[in-house]
Amino acid sequence: MKSPASLRLAPLAYSLRSASIFTGLPEEDLARIASCAVVRKLEKGEYLFHEGDPALGFYVVRKGIVNVHRVASDGREQVIHLFRPGESLAEAAVVSETGYPADARAVEESEVILIPKREFLEFIHADSRLALRMLASMSQHLRVLVASIENLKLKDAETRLLHWLLRRCPQPRTEKPVTIELGVTKTVLASELTTRQETLSRLFARLRDQKFLVIRQRTVVVTNPERLQQHFEANLSGHGGRE
Repeated sequence: MKSPASLRLAPLAYSLRSASIFTGLPEEDLARIASCAVVRKLEKGEYLFHEGDPALGFYVVRKGIVNVHRVASDGREQVIHLFRPGESLAEAAVVSETGYPADARAVEESEVILIPKREFLEFIHADSRLALRMLASMSQHLRVLVASIENLKLKDAETRLLHWLLRRCPQPRTEKPVTIELGVTKTVLASELTTRQETLSRLFARLRDQKFLVIRQRTVVVTNPERLQQHFEANLSGHGGRE
């Protein structure tokens, strides 16, 4: 029969299992990590941490969306990534002495699980499998960052939006419709694409009128990914629309 403590930690361990960094970890190891984990609830707009804050540990998103971003010298916010349930963030800060590298804020009412730095480093020293998983997770974040940089190199907002949509189509060369859950407001998505909300609304309306998209609140249906891909390539070559 399980103890009251193990029953209390079971939902927390279940949430941790959804994070790729903990995938395949034995039950007893998950239970050890859950025993030192701390759940934190965030109101919409509340900051989880600021750039340069001492690293308390890293986080797993349990509910909601966390916007990790930096603020440019001109005051504009550049979104690095929107972290959703099951994703972990700020792992690199655990092994760094410089603190958190960016700001993190809840896009909506959210819940995160803090894995404390000291305890997790002890786990890593005791089990090299965790260190390897951490490297894999950081590698995934690096790929996300590279994709973000590639998107920034695209000169106009329409091309960046097309690139964003196509990255979320499992098979861009198919003619079958693909449904994409935006999961965020247009204001947040505009920030991620480094454009204005008004511009983004115009672009969505234009793509809808051209029958590339069907828009239903926070859901977008790409009617023909192959055709959208061709439009994207035309924009890259300078023959498409600009904004």
